[in-house]
Amino acid sequence: MTGTTIPPENQGADQLVYATFDVLYTLWFPFLELPIPPRAQADISAISKGVQASFWQSVSAGSNALLSILQGITYPQHLPFIGALKSSTNPVIQKFITVPGGMGGLTTDEASQVLSFFFEGTAGPLSTEMAMVIREAYLTVIWDLPLGVPLTGIQVPETFVSNTDIYSNINYPKIPPSRLFYDPATQRILAREGMIDYLVIGSGPAGATVAHELQQAGKKVVLVEQGPFVVWGSMNTMSYPKLMFGKDAVSTSDNGILVRSGQAMGGGTTVNIDLAFSPLEDTIHSRISDWIDKGFIDGRFYTTDRLAAAYQWVRNIIHTRPVTQCELNRDNRALWDGANAYGVDPSLYHLNRFQQDLSPSPVTQKRDAARQLILPAMEDSINPLSVIPDVAVQELLFDTKNDGTVYASGASLLVNAPWTEFHNTIVDPCGFQIPPGTQVKIYAENVILSAGTIGSTKILLNTAQKQPALKNPRIGKGLIMHPSFPLIGVFNERINLLEGLDSATYLDAFGVTPGFIFETMSGMPAYGAVLIPGNGLDVFRQITKFNQSVGFGVMLVDTPSDDNCITLNNGSVVLNYSLSEADKARFRTGVAIAIRMMFLAGAKQVIIPTNENVLGLDNFDPMRGCYLDDIQQADLVEQNLQFIPNRTVLTSAHLQATNKMGASADTSVASTRQRIWNMLTKEEISNLYLMDSSMFPTSVGANPMQSLYTFAKIFSQRLLDDMDAPGDLYFRSIQSDRLARGPVTGPVRAGAGI
Repeated sequence: MTGTTIPPENQGADQLVYATFDVLYTLWFPFLELPIPPRAQADISAISKGVQASFWQSVSAGSNALLSILQGITYPQHLPFIGALKSSTNPVIQKFITVPGGMGGLTTDEASQVLSFFFEGTAGPLSTEMAMVIREAYLTVIWDLPLGVPLTGIQVPETFVSNTDIYSNINYPKIPPSRLFYDPATQRILAREGMIDYLVIGSGPAGATVAHELQQAGKKVVLVEQGPFVVWGSMNTMSYPKLMFGKDAVSTSDNGILVRSGQAMGGGTTVNIDLAFSPLEDTIHSRISDWIDKGFIDGRFYTTDRLAAAYQWVRNIIHTRPVTQCELNRDNRALWDGANAYGVDPSLYHLNRFQQDLSPSPVTQKRDAARQLILPAMEDSINPLSVIPDVAVQELLFDTKNDGTVYASGASLLVNAPWTEFHNTIVDPCGFQIPPGTQVKIYAENVILSAGTIGSTKILLNTAQKQPALKNPRIGKGLIMHPSFPLIGVFNERINLLEGLDSATYLDAFGVTPGFIFETMSGMPAYGAVLIPGNGLDVFRQITKFNQSVGFGVMLVDTPSDDNCITLNNGSVVLNYSLSEADKARFRTGVAIAIRMMFLAGAKQVIIPTNENVLGLDNFDPMRGCYLDDIQQADLVEQNLQFIPNRTVLTSAHLQATNKMGASADTSVASTRQRIWNMLTKEEISNLYLMDSSMFPTSVGANPMQSLYTFAKIFSQRLLDDMDAPGDLYFRSIQSDRLARGPVTGPVRAGAGI
């Protein structure tokens, strides 16, 4: 037992809860047991104490999930599964529920045994979830940069440019005088002249494309975004928590899948790693064809020629570029080599980014939707796009025509406090000076929902509580998540997976059927530590091999189910999701193939993110690391892996399909013309549109970013021409987009990858 006391700066906190916090920190970072050279121990100890103090300060500052768990296991008599604990014959469990301070009254070894009991699920799934939340929270904090850098031997990554504020001032966009103004008396945002033609809600690939195209056509367009607007080039925005939904700490309702979704100007394109899957790639195109066959979308607008023309426009305006063979680092080559050895052909990505030596920014190469589409439109001196960041749409507004027809009239917005920590965001570009926390209204002739699967679903569900026309039971149903299972391969050589391209190769040979794709991946030590099963000492031994490790993963093309859905709980989004047995079977096959390819690529050890007893070992302990060292063990994993929530780590970044398109109000949320159905009349609401990933009828089959750009281009043309009659093809020149399958060596043909 640690016998520790609360630091002076936290004297107001519960000392027993702090003792629990402390014993768990020691469990996950057992400093005295770690093989740290004596000369470095004082330095590492000092860093660790600082990390622990900062962690406790954050946890104890206010109500949060981890603090609730720490309180629960400090006073276990109040746990909802206390009955199962009392009935256990395990002496450590009996000590846990009777000793003063609960977990804080145990040794670290005893605490580990309690977590093992929790993970096994004897006390029910809630205990397993609590154990995983503890594990994820501690390992993520411990292996972040202060400790992760010296102990893994990586270099501190550059996130921000030097003199961020000066750089941002130099590169601040040239914004013309706003055509909008704020009337405090009525709390309305109004156009200085006439009406706003289109209000576009959400600035991801779809919303940015629509806003750009309508602005280019001379329409008066306002684009609103809940997140901040970063000055391009001032930072590396990829996966930065402040730019993510829920600060990158979101999971499904059972904590079974970690969810990553952008919440910033540019949406997902601002935080992702730019992987560009063409809508003509077989995995995607086969699904689009199926949607056409089933009448979910109007096939006249999605012929191969039209998709090719629209996608060529996307490639031209985003400057999507192919990866070349010489850009592959050792991490990228693992999947490439493993796939070739397995007998299937890998491919090279297209990326939405500059080449590393050609970017105008020293810290980022991204060509996101904000830079490529939104900025040029808002800097137009003749017809500027009006952009409003840092506002959250609360609900849509409606009015009724003389004939009783319901139509959308605008939206109610809540003004957020802007993120200004590094003085590199574009704050209040329209000059409204509205105090944060103010609720305002904005009106427009047409409203286009492009807030993404989470955002648009939340807005529709919120609005439906007051507007009967939107009470559609299909809203939020059939959530697609593209769950991903990452693997780590440990090699007998230095890999340096953080050097060079973070992702360059993929394998889609199984994309159409059975329905999974393999993608290279990388991540920081804090991410890798969560994937490594075992206790603190096990994780240390493996994560300190970080520079000998490679990563790739298998992404499942999952099947829609109404049980998988987005709901609201007191206004907060809840992601309800579980894998079907059929999807688990396909996923197991994909994981086994991934393991085999990792070994065939030369890995000496393969680590999979699960503490399930996949090898069928006797006396298995979920708190002890179990790693694969033989290719034949892939067979056992395929037989035994169950994807138990909170025992196997899955991630998701491609949420889709909660507000499906279709031909009927009884089966869909939006029509084939992408208009939201009026549930009172079963007719379309003529001026309320949906254009984002939530409209897909099923999974699109791969990373949806390029498909969203493409669909949004086609949708924009429909708005400007005729929703019912396809016009001439005049998107831009059409070029072949067939995938190039190249040898391991030699030049890559133009148009390679996607």
